[in-house]
Amino acid sequence: MNIFKRQFLKLNFFLKTNAPIWVIWSYYRLHNLHKLSNDRLAYVQHRDAFRNECQSFKFDNDWFTDNIPTWLTAFKENGFQENRAINVLEIGSWHGMSAIFILGYFKNARLTCVDTWDGADEHRSHDASDKSILSEIENTFDINIQEYSERVTKHKCTSYEFFNNFFEIDKFDLIYVDGSHHSDDVIVDAIKAFEMLKTDGVMILDDYFWHYYKNEIDNPAGAINSFLRLKKHQLKILCFDYQLVVKKTSSSVRWRE
Repeated sequence: MNIFKRQFLKLNFFLKTNAPIWVIWSYYRLHNLHKLSNDRLAYVQHRDAFRNECQSFKFDNDWFTDNIPTWLTAFKENGFQENRAINVLEIGSWHGMSAIFILGYFKNARLTCVDTWDGADEHRSHDASDKSILSEIENTFDINIQEYSERVTKHKCTSYEFFNNFFEIDKFDLIYVDGSHHSDDVIVDAIKAFEMLKTDGVMILDDYFWHYYKNEIDNPAGAINSFLRLKKHQLKILCFDYQLVVKKTSSSVRWRE
């Protein structure tokens, strides 16, 4: 597929998922700017080094490491140093690859992992995983994360249950949203997680360009675009590749009687 056709399909996807013009502009500006960054090569090398580390763990697929340069770009943009003690929330952990990256990169981070470890629609239909993998998801996560277990809090529940039972405003410095990919769930995860994000914190929204559901608006981008409209004046887009990364610039005012 040539570059012009890819860009046409991407623009068509933006339009079908109701992306605001400023979001489309942010993608083309940031995506190309970061590709030309002087730090890009170092970030790619960091990604490759982590891929080598992953050989000592058990993973069925690598859906994560291509995003490492985007993450490192966002961390630099936001001044997140490796020795910083940060509080991190991850919605959707699977076998723990992204969790291991976070805990290995931020030596003083504490991580809260939320997952049912039952798989989502694409897993249960076996489009992404087979039955043998699904039956061992949680056990594999526990084994992989064992080295870092003292810095991990695990919640085996849906994100909806987590937000209902453990919700706390302005609690996390970094949040990774990678749970259910249906737009109905993504919009709830994005809004509630954003409320739990500290001002000047970073939130990473996975799979913007993923399109599993036939109706484009049912995919993550439909929900992410709605979230961006709602919170436009409280955030700044830091990075936009396959994932979209935002910085929370202000908190909403909550009126109380």
